[in-house]
Amino acid sequence: MQEDLRNAMMAIRGIKIPEFPKEVTELDAEIKSRFASAQKIVAIIERNTTISGEVIRLANLPVMKAATPVKTIREAVSVMGLSNLYNLVVIAAFKRMFSGTGLHRDISDHSVDVAFCMAILSESVAEVTRDEAYLVGLFHNAGSLMLASKDEDAYSKLFRSGLSNPVKVLEQEEAVFNTNHAMVGLLVGKKWQLPTYMLNVILLHHSSKVSRISDDKVRTFVAMLKVANALVAEISLGAYIGEEMQHFLQDGVEELMLDSADLTELRNHLLTEG
Repeated sequence: MQEDLRNAMMAIRGIKIPEFPKEVTELDAEIKSRFASAQKIVAIIERNTTISGEVIRLANLPVMKAATPVKTIREAVSVMGLSNLYNLVVIAAFKRMFSGTGLHRDISDHSVDVAFCMAILSESVAEVTRDEAYLVGLFHNAGSLMLASKDEDAYSKLFRSGLSNPVKVLEQEEAVFNTNHAMVGLLVGKKWQLPTYMLNVILLHHSSKVSRISDDKVRTFVAMLKVANALVAEISLGAYIGEEMQHFLQDGVEELMLDSADLTELRNHLLTEG
């Protein structure tokens, strides 16, 4: 593992991993403090007008299912709760860091689509919250964004290949970069101090068989990512996915015990709301 991490570091040498805005760190510390202050939390978020505006927009998305419309950060604290609100701030910060054009935009848009599908899928999976599922979907391809920053031309073909060949693509990335986007994503996640389970999900999200993953939470999220990635790829590629992606999808479906009606509903959501 240490050698793999060193190879990942060498692969993106010269490319700076974006820093989360200081508001994210301050918010995390305040929420975890013994006497967390709602007033202070509101002040921290409102200090960054870009993030606060995005948080309000995200809180009002149908996929978040807020009990009442959110017009201010103070209302978001009341409606969403501190944990959910923190996740929305992290989502907003991520979108701000990786806004761009070309391949970066394509990867980012794909991650948003997967995140949306994950949030919808969470309704069929026990003990997984919508915002947590959205967060995992948004972060899972962070390594791809870094490799695209290193060599956009070289990585463009690999990213497209991964939409049909989600297992083989890691070998293809290794041949070009001497690492893969899952390992680079682990580096990024460590830098951002993501939870341990999320780091493992990022590392393992292209596993050929989820049954090989021992941790229940990690296995569930990897299965969800398999389903979400396959459905997003299916729609992106004009209702066609390769044999490898079909097996990828089936493995996730079996783990989550989904049926054809569940998949139809997910497709409909992606087509009409995604």
